[in-house]
Amino acid sequence: TVKFVVMVNPTKAGAHSAILNLDDPTTAGIDYQTLNTVVAADQFTPANNYNVTKTDMTIGRNQTTSFFFNVLAGTPVFKVDMVAGGTAAGAGQVRFLRFHPYGVSIDSNASTSCYNPAVASTCDSPTSRTAANPQAGVWEVTVEARRTSDAANAAFTLTASILGASVSPNPDVIASATIGVPIARSYTLTNLFGAFTGRAVGSNLGSAFKARPTIANLAQQTYTVVVEPGSTSLTARIGNPSDTAADLDLFVRNAAGATVGQSADGDSEEAVTINFPANFAGGTYSIVVDGYAVPKGTTAYDYLDVFANTKFGTVVLTDANALRPAGELWTVSGTVTANAAPAAGRVLLGNVQVRTDGNVLVGSGDVVVESITP
Repeated sequence: TVKFVVMVNPTKAGAHSAILNLDDPTTAGIDYQTLNTVVAADQFTPANNYNVTKTDMTIGRNQTTSFFFNVLAGTPVFKVDMVAGGTAAGAGQVRFLRFHPYGVSIDSNASTSCYNPAVASTCDSPTSRTAANPQAGVWEVTVEARRTSDAANAAFTLTASILGASVSPNPDVIASATIGVPIARSYTLTNLFGAFTGRAVGSNLGSAFKARPTIANLAQQTYTVVVEPGSTSLTARIGNPSDTAADLDLFVRNAAGATVGQSADGDSEEAVTINFPANFAGGTYSIVVDGYAVPKGTTAYDYLDVFANTKFGTVVLTDANALRPAGELWTVSGTVTANAAPAAGRVLLGNVQVRTDGNVLVGSGDVVVESITP
């Protein structure tokens, strides 16, 4: 065993590698080699307005290049924008692909996917995509030029940014409301990260059940939800475990017992949304929480199920799109109107949402109406 010091002092962001040679001087050549790589990621800070831009870049035909970004814990949105390619002669065909900190691609790398100009793209947008509630850690973004690109070297600009806003109060708890009578409310919004153009919007109220139960390792808990006719969606969500190492999974099953939605990754922050067709006739659903792995034996967790239905009422806000610099606070006023009571044991739940002018959700707060009077 030999101990030695390795000094890592990168002068620029990116992947940096060094070879360790094992050499027996009594034999010819190098006996063994290992490649050792570290990644120096670009950081999002107040000084750079929480965005990093790579300009004056080019990518060769059938080539790739990688960039690395350290996404902070608690970031609501990780956004990547690219200016490259297009239909103009010589602009080339260029795309970017995002890789989760675990090393898994979250975009299709099919040979026709996500290029600008589009070939047969199946991605949301070839030039701008967002990841909601991204895993904290180092994300890799690769830029590629297609093999059939009409430019030997295509120019591109890549911008990565983190966005997020908070809502106060959150939750806004209204102890009692009278059916059909608007209740005046006021909310303070704060831009937590990079500048964006956006506004606050309200939502419909839905029928919700909220709890903080405890589940044991390998146990399952089932919640039954009777979704009323005319509802537009059903959302189930779990998270915030007291055992932070716990892995809880979430399944939604219909009345026949078939799984119609699931969320089962390596942590306990899981959510499933089922969208219903127009004139939905209603139905009964089972929400199953599975204690896949709970190292401490038991863990408490937050549970929520809510189905949206226009009959219950609305959260209406008065706001307009405007530039929101980093750190800006602004106040919006609005009304909460309850038009129907939920079933016993449930409350009305709505949202105050902060959205960009591109309709990207960057923050939200809950509005809870605990009881309804005629």
